[in-house]
Amino acid sequence: MWPMARPVNPLLRTIGLTIRSLRRERGLSQEALAALAHIDRSYMSGVERGLRNISVLNVARIASALDVPVRDLLGPREVVRPVAVSAAPHTSPLEELVREDWKPGRYLSLC
Repeated sequence: MWPMARPVNPLLRTIGLTIRSLRRERGLSQEALAALAHIDRSYMSGVERGLRNISVLNVARIASALDVPVRDLLGPREVVRPVAVSAAPHTSPLEELVREDWKPGRYLSLC
């Protein structure tokens, strides 16, 4: 029997998607970014998929390798994607994170 998959934490998923987007903008493979950041490639894969609870030191290493401030990795980026027509009002990924899963004291404040 296969083990059940863990749910992905929305904050870790947001950080991972931000890292992936920046990496792709720079034309880097996961392996190349991992080498620049002195992180194992399989760990980098887990970070990008939101499966790893990345340490502050590794966030700093990745930010340095991508040549961006650490704060740029911690919030959602505007990503151009096809827009689905919906009657529901649009909310940003950060608004969804705060509305659904955020609880005081659970995460480092970005303010």
